[in-house]
Amino acid sequence: MLLNFDKLKSVNCFKVRLSEKSFEMFFQNACAYFSALENDINRVNPNEVMCVISVLTDFKEYFEREADWERLTLHALNILQKGVYRSVYDKIASFLGMTHVAYVTHDLALRTPKIKPFHDGINKILIENLTDFLKASNDDEFYRDSNYEVINGLSGPLSYLLYANDDRMREMVDQIVDVFIKRSKDIKILDYRLPGWHYYPSAIEQSYMPVEAKNGIVNYGLSHGMAAPLVTLSLAYKNGMRKDGMLEAIDELISEFMKAYYYVDDIAYWPGKILFEQYVGLEEMQVESSQMSWCYGSVGILRSLYMSGSLMSNSKIEQFALEEFNKIAEMSLSDYKLVQMIVCHGFVGTAAILNAMYLDTGNEQFHHKTIEMIEDCAILDIERFFENERTLAQTRNRTTRASLHNHLEGYCGIIQTILSILKGIPTGNEKRLLIM
Repeated sequence: MLLNFDKLKSVNCFKVRLSEKSFEMFFQNACAYFSALENDINRVNPNEVMCVISVLTDFKEYFEREADWERLTLHALNILQKGVYRSVYDKIASFLGMTHVAYVTHDLALRTPKIKPFHDGINKILIENLTDFLKASNDDEFYRDSNYEVINGLSGPLSYLLYANDDRMREMVDQIVDVFIKRSKDIKILDYRLPGWHYYPSAIEQSYMPVEAKNGIVNYGLSHGMAAPLVTLSLAYKNGMRKDGMLEAIDELISEFMKAYYYVDDIAYWPGKILFEQYVGLEEMQVESSQMSWCYGSVGILRSLYMSGSLMSNSKIEQFALEEFNKIAEMSLSDYKLVQMIVCHGFVGTAAILNAMYLDTGNEQFHHKTIEMIEDCAILDIERFFENERTLAQTRNRTTRASLHNHLEGYCGIIQTILSILKGIPTGNEKRLLIM
């Protein structure tokens, strides 16, 4: 086996811990993943390799032989380097773009200082890409896209620039904050007032929507919506950024969330993305419960509100989020409406958020719910993972997006997030997903 059981067992001695049987299965499943990676390493593609490097980084100290870890990591770095040279990652995105590469190489450089020159080169390319991207920010058209969000937009780079804490990046932080302040200004469409975060969905996003959005949409999600700039602007403020209009932008974002939530069985929910017509009241909006997930669920949005409240010393918002979180933590797992174990819209991503709340508050209810969730995730082996994903895809009449080597929707994200929770030490992924 590539991993050493006794070394890995040391992480199961902290506050959040698995039962002995579940931990043994987690160890076996982690070993199976790295064995599959060893067999698969020559077929790993550039869009998978960042997640491979990330999981290798977090499991480094638990390998039986450091030489095995180095061999796999060097091979993965070679794939990554070729991808950089071929401009595979020419987007600014924190998911499959240069911000993603920067996050991954930053964490690896902390563990393996010899790759720091390569990481410095990545930072340089990221800044160049951001500079080119922001040239369009003087045009009105720039503010009609969803370029503020965390998956493909500016919230991802802003979170990384603050995470990396490099003085050379201060100017770029300043520029992105300026864009967000400008973006926060109200706009008018058909004589109706809308927040500046309103946007017109791309052709790709439209293909996933059941109705046409000819007048655009307002999006509340953490993955593609306004929750991301709320967190990153609050982080920038906490890190000393002070600009005219910054506090107003943060307050307006909070106000939008506090106007939009509704209750189902005394649990707070948000509408996800809604049409312009629904936002201004021309069409009725569906009021129903939804998945308690990272991407669009109440836990992701409440975590964003809690973080902003804490960072900005806004006790009213912090307390509101905490009270709603407490009610969610008391729910039965079946009421979470989650059917996958993955990070994006599954149990392990929700567990990471609840664990973050536990680390911040010490509330035992968050502790118990976190363990309840990861017990089920830890015993899921690779074969059952793919079987479950195929069955779900068939039920939904969709192509399966399951992967071994994808943090958001794949198997490596499950085992890596469980490790992070057991250690009680958030990784770059939790920062990248704006959970911590």
